Amino acid sequence: MHNFKLWYSTILCFILIPGLYAQTRYVDPVFDAISVKTYTYSLIADKTLKFDLYTPLQDKIEHRPLLMLIHGGGFKYGKRSDQGLVSLAKNIAKKGYVVAVVDYTKIPKNKSFGCHVSKDFVLQTIRTATEDVTQALLYLLKYKNIFGIDDTKIILTGSSAGAEIGLNLAYNRKLVISRKYFPGLPKIAGVISISGAILNTDLISQANNTPGVFYHGTVDPIIPYSYGAHHNCTETQKGYLPEAGSKAIVETLKKQKASYLLYSYLDRGHDIFNLPYDDLRQAFVFLRKVVIDGGTYQDAVFR
Repeated sequence: MHNFKLWYSTILCFILIPGLYAQTRYVDPVFDAISVKTYTYSLIADKTLKFDLYTPLQDKIEHRPLLMLIHGGGFKYGKRSDQGLVSLAKNIAKKGYVVAVVDYTKIPKNKSFGCHVSKDFVLQTIRTATEDVTQALLYLLKYKNIFGIDDTKIILTGSSAGAEIGLNLAYNRKLVISRKYFPGLPKIAGVISISGAILNTDLISQANNTPGVFYHGTVDPIIPYSYGAHHNCTETQKGYLPEAGSKAIVETLKKQKASYLLYSYLDRGHDIFNLPYDDLRQAFVFLRKVVIDGGTYQDAVFR
């Protein structure tokens, strides 16, 4: 979770390789200009949480897919204004999406997050952050007509800790958010996860088997590629928390005939954030084919 900055070096390639493909909305940048506005979605005591909203200018489509970008950083670092996220958000908005880059509650910098802290602390950290993102999503949906959002096409995207938040909200929301947030919260239409995991694959059903694109190193010691423990903790350590990573999620989606695209990076750990340009582009090809056009797709790629 601590290598979230590595993901952002992908962005330079993602932005600076023009002319390789025909321009297709939702896959490639088709707008030249965007607007950026900041909104406060939660203000409790001395805690203020905000998101930045990126929208394409002069877009004739009134209701567009919403893509939420959730930063990584081990639930301790990262913020919505990190330059890599800003560049990525602008590029995605130019494809025709409404993009929200959201902040959430993190643990204090004088605390740590690993095997020596309690399992309850780890779970509560995940739950608090996920509830924050849920509040941001509900705020966006409350004003969906103003923001020009299609609430049937909500896509959650994140790396590491951000991926854990997005994936658990899509597949395990009963475990990570209070039921008071359920009213008005739609099924997530798609996920893009870089080195993410959920708490329990048994909770994935026909009702919530969200199509997803997954990128993961096969020997990741922080977030398991298949089934394993958070931070590779042993059962005797206080922070031991079993998780199901990308491969385990995909196996469940495959059984349920749901759409997925899995990129497995052989013998790579928690260091895959510098994704090849075309690998990342294929996530948006997938979204166009499955989430936007309603098709189905299943594939696994090994690198």
